[in-house]
Amino acid sequence: MIMDCANGSLHDMEESIVKPTVVANDKLPEDRRADLPYIRRNAVITRSKEALQKFDPNEDRKSSAANETTAVGDDILRSISVQKIRDLMQQMESDVMEQVGNQIKLIMSGVLQQLEEMQPGKQTDDLFQETTKYSNRQTNFGISTIMMAFGKFNKVLWIWSGMLASTFGVYVAFSVWAHQRIHIAPKSIQLKIWDYSWLIALIVYQILFIIFPANSLLTEDLPPASSVAVLMEQVRLVMKTHAFVRSAAPRTLNYKPHTEQTIASTCPGFTKFLYYLFCPTLIYRDDYPRTKVIRWRVVVWSYTEVILVVFYMAFIFERLLIPVFRQFGASPLEPRALVLSVFGTMMPGTLAFLCGFYCLLHSWMNASAELLRFADRMFYKDWWNSTSYDAYYRTWNVVVHDWLYTYIYKDIYEIIAPRNKMLSTFMVFSVSAIFHEYILAFAFRFFYPVLLVMFGGIGLILVFLTRKNEQAGGNVFMWLTLCMGTGMILSLYSMEYYARINCPPYKDEFLDLFIPRSWTCHRLSNS
Repeated sequence: MIMDCANGSLHDMEESIVKPTVVANDKLPEDRRADLPYIRRNAVITRSKEALQKFDPNEDRKSSAANETTAVGDDILRSISVQKIRDLMQQMESDVMEQVGNQIKLIMSGVLQQLEEMQPGKQTDDLFQETTKYSNRQTNFGISTIMMAFGKFNKVLWIWSGMLASTFGVYVAFSVWAHQRIHIAPKSIQLKIWDYSWLIALIVYQILFIIFPANSLLTEDLPPASSVAVLMEQVRLVMKTHAFVRSAAPRTLNYKPHTEQTIASTCPGFTKFLYYLFCPTLIYRDDYPRTKVIRWRVVVWSYTEVILVVFYMAFIFERLLIPVFRQFGASPLEPRALVLSVFGTMMPGTLAFLCGFYCLLHSWMNASAELLRFADRMFYKDWWNSTSYDAYYRTWNVVVHDWLYTYIYKDIYEIIAPRNKMLSTFMVFSVSAIFHEYILAFAFRFFYPVLLVMFGGIGLILVFLTRKNEQAGGNVFMWLTLCMGTGMILSLYSMEYYARINCPPYKDEFLDLFIPRSWTCHRLSNS
């Protein structure tokens, strides 16, 4: 009975749920027919509740509690799901950032490794540390570099005083030769012996004048800038004495005793020689155009510019060149390292070139000219507008160009090899390149003929190749090759200079002066 009753009740509840009373479409008003699905669903829910109440009177209360429990559970599940999604998103974000960071570290390490391989004799981290060191401390504006480069300047003054005194001796010897010559019979053997003896004495003096100052700076071990000052002054005095003898000697040789010409007109006075010795020109004249007054403000400002440019050049070397090449010798010299260093030094090399030009040919020359009331101020022309190297060499240093043209080119073209322009031009470039290389070789204590090859070889070729070029593109080519050449010269000489410091010397001391250590030294001598 109990089982039958229970089965009947369950059957009735199932029937009431499965087969609910459905409202027909035709029994609803026309405006309610659209809500028919909602009506049917509510009817099913109502019938289900009635069936549950028949089976258990307390079922409605239980169903309400269950519904509340289900809602709370849904809220809990929903909050748990949101928290889980948030945790997953944070985990994904941390994983992605970690992966990105690892990839950035790998890329940076690869770039740094390539830079270390390409850097000539200098590890990249050392370069960054050096730059950071200069950035984190108070910059001294090149004071330490100037103190080092111009060290032992008192020795420089002593050597310069000796050279100047010997130059005065040239005038004394020339005066003796000129005054005694008039007492010798013309066209006699005694006159020829007299003339050739003094000519040989002049040649010997010029050789000794080059040997003794160079030996003195080596003995005193002068720093680079002090050595350059001594050598440039030595070359200047050599050019001065040659120009004086070459200009005054023909007048003495052509002197006629029975004419109105006097010996005073053939042998210049000492005051003229002394003024020529210090005035900013290399061409000797008895008289020069003079200004009326000295503008002391111009003198002070020009010398101030010299000092400021020297400090700026030292600053360039400290920040852009010394950190790059200081440890050169730790790695082999490779072609890509050479190319990288050349392009890296193009900018500081061009700056150093322009600073040197402005310091010497503008500030120093104008200060000296103003101080001596020297009126001819054409020390350079607009070389920056040159469209060919022929125009560039004729305009960028008019003082040296005039000396080379007057005393080298014209003498060879008119006397030694008449009307031979090729030989005359070649001799001009050879003399200039040799003396430039001589200054650098003794200043840095090694022979590395980069300037000799580039100036006396490539420069001479470019003169003939670009001589008739008057287009604007020629100026671009001139500047491009000038910057590249300056960068190459500065880079190669810097490499060799620091290789001489960091690398062991060759066993043969004589060969060590001529064989570049930067070609064979691959590591530091103490490593």
